[in-house]
Order: sequence, then structure tokens, then C-alpha cells
Amino acid sequence: MKRIFFILISLVALSSCLKDDGSGMGQKYQLVTSFQYQGIKFNADSTFVNTSETIGFGYDALNFFHNLGPDNITLEGGFILSRLEMPKSGNTAGLKNRYRALLPKEASPGNIYTVFYQNQDPAKMPTHNVEFAFDENGTCSMKGCYVTNTVEVADYVRENFEEGDMLVLKATGYFKGVETATVEMNLADYSSQKDSIVSIWTSFNLSKLGSVDFVDFELVSSKPDAPAYFCMDNMVAQIEIEY
Repeated sequence: MKRIFFILISLVALSSCLKDDGSGMGQKYQLVTSFQYQGIKFNADSTFVNTSETIGFGYDALNFFHNLGPDNITLEGGFILSRLEMPKSGNTAGLKNRYRALLPKEASPGNIYTVFYQNQDPAKMPTHNVEFAFDENGTCSMKGCYVTNTVEVADYVRENFEEGDMLVLKATGYFKGVETATVEMNLADYSSQKDSIVSIWTSFNLSKLGSVDFVDFELVSSKPDAPAYFCMDNMVAQIEIEY
């Protein structure tokens, strides 16, 4: 069985149950990855990377990977935890907005979410982004998650996008080394409606990925120098594990 690196102690499964049908004991449940960890210490800017493991963080049966720089603190690519809130004024000028979710109407004090950064240098990215840690004796079927833009991405789009420009988020599933499917959604779309920028938690349907052991994300923009970040929360997956 693969190692899973927990910084969450309590079980976060919903609708869990044990079974004994002749095939052994097991669990079948829906996992909602809310990232509401307990007892972790955020940096002064309200972001967190797992310096104890340096390769990412786990939430129940899922692992979220990142690569850190030589200092084991700086994010080179992959996932980082954030709880950066929008000011009540909505004015973010002069603030560090790289990992701040664009949620002026839905700010929730104390809420933790994850931000994905896609480095243009593939060598600085983790091999995979999300892993189902128990694929050797279980299955994981993705259902969906909620995503939104960062403030930095939205600011760039408003200042630089022209008619026809788009920012697309893609998710690709893998099972036993074989690609299962790819799904996508637009995070910014100037081809059909001016100023069409995702600015609230928006559902991203992942059900077409099917049963997976890895999920990788990719940001594709018509502007090559566009910042490649997005925020994610509440990833939902159907988990079944046999012991």
C-alpha cells in the first residue's frame, strides 16, 4: 500500500460503512475534501506548504502534491493551502494576491482552500497533482469540485485580455497508467461575453473521469504570459476500500 502523509488526524469520510459479504471487510463512502485542517501553522501571509514531508499534503484517501524550492519553503509548482480573505472593502491593491481567492461576495473567515500553481518549467512540477492513495485495494471515482480564480489572475485578465481570449482549466484522469478522460471549464472567456471571469465558487464536474488513481490539472491560456493559478475547494469523490 502506498504511503499517505496525513496532517489531518480525524477521519473525514461521509456515509461510511463496513461490509462483510464474503469478500472481506471494507469501507464505501463519499469523501468531501474541505481542507479544514486542525493544528497546522500558517505562514504570516496565511499560506501553508507541508515542509515536514516537502512533497505535499494528504486529506483522508487523497494526496495533493507540490514541489518546493531548495529552501523547502518556496512553492515551485503544484498545490499550496491558503486562507487569504478578501478585504471587506474589496480593495486588494498593494496586497499579495497570488494565492488570494476572488470571492468578494462569499468571504468566509477562517476558511481554508487550496491553490494550484502551474510552473511553465515542467521540471519544477510534481509528476502528478492528485493521487488516490489506496488504489492497490480500492477504487476512487471523482464527482467534482469547486473552483474560482485568484485575484492576481482576475486582475491580469481584466488588464490584458481582448475579444477572443480565454483561460481554460483542464482535468485529466489516469488509471493504471492509462488516461481515462479529460474535462474542462472556462475560468475566463472573452469570446462570448465581455468580462466573463469566474469570481465565485463554481462547480467543476469531474464525473466523466471515471475511476482514477491520479488526476492532473492544466491551465491553458491564449495569452502565454498569463499567470497560471486557480483555487479549489470541496473536492468530492466516491471511495471504496477493501481490507
